[in-house]
Amino acid sequence: MTQKKVSHAGKLTLLAACSMLAACGGGGGGGGGTSEGRLQVINFNYPGGNTLLNGPTTLVATATSGLPVSFRSGTTATCTVAENKLTLLAAGECLVIASQAGGDAGGVKWAAADETSQLFNVLKHGQEVTFTPPDYVLSSATTSVPLSATASSGLPVTFSSTTPTICTISGNNLQLLAKGSCAVSATQAGNADYAEQTTQRFIAVDPLVVADGFAPGSGRGTSNSMSTKQGGGVTVNPWASPLNAGWEWCDANSGGDWCYRTVSDDGSTLTSALRIPDTMYTGGWQYSFNRIDIFAPGLTGFNSSGDTTGGLQVTTEQALGFTLGMNRGLWSASKPVVVHLDLGKRNGTCNVTLSTLVYAPQPGSISYAVPLTNFAVTETCGLADVTGASLDNDVRTLPNPYDAKGQPTNAAAFAAALEKIAASRTSAAALLKSSNVVRTRFWLMDANTTIKPEPTDTPTPTPAELKSYISDLTIKGAITIQ
Repeated sequence: MTQKKVSHAGKLTLLAACSMLAACGGGGGGGGGTSEGRLQVINFNYPGGNTLLNGPTTLVATATSGLPVSFRSGTTATCTVAENKLTLLAAGECLVIASQAGGDAGGVKWAAADETSQLFNVLKHGQEVTFTPPDYVLSSATTSVPLSATASSGLPVTFSSTTPTICTISGNNLQLLAKGSCAVSATQAGNADYAEQTTQRFIAVDPLVVADGFAPGSGRGTSNSMSTKQGGGVTVNPWASPLNAGWEWCDANSGGDWCYRTVSDDGSTLTSALRIPDTMYTGGWQYSFNRIDIFAPGLTGFNSSGDTTGGLQVTTEQALGFTLGMNRGLWSASKPVVVHLDLGKRNGTCNVTLSTLVYAPQPGSISYAVPLTNFAVTETCGLADVTGASLDNDVRTLPNPYDAKGQPTNAAAFAAALEKIAASRTSAAALLKSSNVVRTRFWLMDANTTIKPEPTDTPTPTPAELKSYISDLTIKGAITIQ
């Protein structure tokens, strides 16, 4: 923004000069009123921040004289002013000028005030693009997938692929070419009123399926008796020490509405909810986490006497694909999720674990395709020729690659931190090829304890939610290795 004033001292100099010239007319301040009287100043609140199509903005300015301030637009092609209402017409720069012409107030004569202006950019109205393609496609069933997407503006949406060796776009159809992760973008290009918006989704072509939906299992407290639709065991464990519900166990009775799990009616979505009332955080040592464990199809646990057979064997697959939902408060607190791949390889009473860290670029449900090369060995189980990394000191210290707007401005720092554990990542890649994935774990190891919901959040928070720190994790749709 830019605020400008015409110097009153400059005007007085001009008036002195004009008093000697017959051609000079009357005048005074920038407001066009009397030139004599006590000086006054206009304080003009910044009027920017609104966008096109949102309705008028009320202009607010006060003069130290207490006299009313008037407004006008200096850029009528982009914005107009009627009394104290500013209407945005087009994207571009808007200049609004506030003036006070002077006069009498409370028995005091005031000179015209220096005009004050505000200059700001008029932004186009934002929009949302809703795009929900299938999580995965099997080429044995089809090689062409129809796509559909809608924009909140009602304007048409177009599709594009950024992985042309895996998939291409023909009109509104996705053409499958090879096994792998297909990245498809749905874009609304915008117009004079709406800003461009793109939503990207990842579609796995011929993947290994970890899970594709959950059997009913809603309820209170921790549960280790749930399952996927593929017969894999599921454990949901939202826990916090203030619950006083036992070590790492959210009891259904003492937990109340603070920790629970829900499965949608169609089984596509699993939420593990951790909601701690602000009154429970009273100081001292406190610890919270939220954890979802999902076993491979047909497995409900590890073999206790040796390697676990079955599971999913990685061959040419390159990424772990999933859709993870995070509430606004948890995202605003910049809390990452540790993702584990637990292998069937066992040594003594220990199973090998590979880990990486995932940050959300924005709140809500986000589709991820996390490269398998990001995983490092964090539990070696004492195996020879395996290089390990520290879960706490290496993986959990990976920096957030995204800024507050969801842009990957810090991606280089994230990549540099990964490079420091390259040897452990190399060991992880070898183990993935020689063993099998038995369990996938999504682990919020540091819950939100600082940011509560806002009344303007969607959906509207309940009175209890407004007084709670919420650390919900939601898995939606399929989890694949692709």
